[in-house]
Amino acid sequence: MPVSHFTVSKRFLIEKKNARSVDKIPDAALWDQFRSGSDAALIQVYEQNFDRLYAYGMRLTRDESLTQDGIQEVFFDLKRLRKKLGPTNHIRFYLLKCLKRKLFRLRDGWEQRRVDLAEREGFGFELSHEQILIDQQLDGERIEQLNRAIAELSPRKKEIIYYFFYEDLSYAEIRELMGLDSDHTTRNLMYKALAFLRKALG
Repeated sequence: MPVSHFTVSKRFLIEKKNARSVDKIPDAALWDQFRSGSDAALIQVYEQNFDRLYAYGMRLTRDESLTQDGIQEVFFDLKRLRKKLGPTNHIRFYLLKCLKRKLFRLRDGWEQRRVDLAEREGFGFELSHEQILIDQQLDGERIEQLNRAIAELSPRKKEIIYYFFYEDLSYAEIRELMGLDSDHTTRNLMYKALAFLRKALG
């Protein structure tokens, strides 16, 4: 069954977009203001994205100090290198990519420990009632059932579910973040993760 026909639609994991108010500056314009030297724009980028970056960093590392250091270094680098940065119309994706790269570099012996770390620590997250918007109503028991199923996914499948539904990233962005070979590989990984969750929901 194609992913598009999966009972749990893409809406079911999308976090409420409270930050997306009608008067919010578009990402491309805000980023250009920052690149042009506006510290106010940099502060706005920081304030709009810190909570999501922190949650993401903790899922990658389970280390509060490392996550905070990584975020601070990302924004230090942004300010230092702003004149050399290119444009973007998706700031959060850009920051997630920067933070993941930064955390991997900060962690001692990351390249040698990457596989072991992924298997040992995983990529943990679960859904709250507020984050679940689906085509059918799920009661508390079914939500717990879904979260148990998510917990049983492999780290890579958890990660792709998180990016696609929670961060609302495209297949191309997910492929880049996860270092996958192609969009086809990305879609196959997503399909396998969704098939597992669909089976768990019965």
